[in-house]
Amino acid sequence: MLTLTNYLLIASERQEIMVVRAMALHPSRFKNIRTIFLANLIWGLCSGFYNVILQPFLVDYVDSEFMFGVIMTAANLAQLIPMILVSEVSDRVGRKRVYLAGLILYIPAMVLFAISSTVSIALPLFLIISGLLLVNLGFGISDPALMALTAESSDEDKKASSFSFIFIAIYASGLVGPIVIRIFANQIPIYYYFYGLIGGYTIMFLYQLFRLKESFVIEDFTINFLKQFFQSMKALGQVTIQFFVSILHFLIMPFLLIFGNSPEKTESSQLLRNVKRDMRLVGDIFKTKGVKYAIGYFIFDSFVFGLSLNIYNGAVKYVYAYTESHIATMQLVMSLSTIIFFILLTKISDKLRKTDMLMMSQLAGSLFFTTNIIAHFTLPEYRLYVILIGWAGIGVSIAFWVPSILAILSDFDKRRRAEVYGMVTGIAGLGWLPTGIIAGFIIEKTIATMGLLVPFLISTILFPLLLFLTMKFPDADESKSPDTDENIKNIEKEIQPN
Repeated sequence: MLTLTNYLLIASERQEIMVVRAMALHPSRFKNIRTIFLANLIWGLCSGFYNVILQPFLVDYVDSEFMFGVIMTAANLAQLIPMILVSEVSDRVGRKRVYLAGLILYIPAMVLFAISSTVSIALPLFLIISGLLLVNLGFGISDPALMALTAESSDEDKKASSFSFIFIAIYASGLVGPIVIRIFANQIPIYYYFYGLIGGYTIMFLYQLFRLKESFVIEDFTINFLKQFFQSMKALGQVTIQFFVSILHFLIMPFLLIFGNSPEKTESSQLLRNVKRDMRLVGDIFKTKGVKYAIGYFIFDSFVFGLSLNIYNGAVKYVYAYTESHIATMQLVMSLSTIIFFILLTKISDKLRKTDMLMMSQLAGSLFFTTNIIAHFTLPEYRLYVILIGWAGIGVSIAFWVPSILAILSDFDKRRRAEVYGMVTGIAGLGWLPTGIIAGFIIEKTIATMGLLVPFLISTILFPLLLFLTMKFPDADESKSPDTDENIKNIEKEIQPN
């Protein structure tokens, strides 16, 4: 009988080294951009409801701003870990499989949200937190695969505009949720919306199961959709196994660093050879020009904006007694602003320097800090209008941010797009991770006198430094992978047994 450790060792020994070889792109992949656009219409429709109702729904079960921040931080952690540890699975087994494997987790998550308000159990909060963890876990698994698939399905000189195009769909259909909630805020119980989201995510999953193409040629490709479904479920299992394998490798790395000069130790163990390979591959990611700067930059950016945005929807319910209707209005303004500028950028984003777009994104996003500071001193009847200006700024910021960042990250290393994207994005998310706890703690301690003011003041003080770092960000054209055929041969030679 296999123990868990033995099973992980066997899985580790069977890992392929496809990640260091060139991939043959599939000729039918160009159809994916249209498929992703249509699927994102459904995604945006679901997200429009989910983003408005989630935090207010959770606030009804949590009576502490600090605990609310802790819960949101735990959920963010569930998203970051798979991005860092298992993103490379799609580089080995296929983008579509891993993307669908993550997407399907949304369906049981919505079921847990829906039944949490109806079943007779002592702790409905347990179901809600479980659903929240599943959503974030699903996103952490699927997002790197989808971004890599989008980059590989685009023409080389049209990546930025392709990302703008597919994200237009999200924000266009995302208008529906806030409008519906704004109209029916006091007539439909909030948990009813989760039943609709079950259907929405199911349709989205099935549509992409039938329409989406793999972006590169894989050996066991099949046109049988039932087999593709089971391949996606197998991919979910592979992601889970890789998760534990990666943890095992990271635990062994200090041992290998200490005894790395003892050849007999690494030659006698396939596991240690795999760990040594992982160390080299991770090291190559950080050697890629621009990656280390990008990680540091994103961590700091996430911290600056996370203080203000991480628990904002829940915070305004605590501090200003805003309802789902008010939050829906904010989301509506943000989506409209994003759509308008996304349409513009679809035409011109590939003609702009990515660093210039980052700068425009940051300047627009700074409106969110300043307007919320002003809103603190504004009469209650006018406060929402001031806040909405900040949300319009966030919309513009998103429109400039998405195509520039995704084009940069997807080109750091074209052989290992998902792994590099997942690792950089996941590590960068560490800056976002503590902001929910910090903001919740600050608000809880200062709510009686300063309300939401302090987190925005901190973000404003840090913003000039963020602006300076943006000016120094290496251009995407300068950030090319250092991998050569000689480097690849060296890696393969190093991990081969004698």
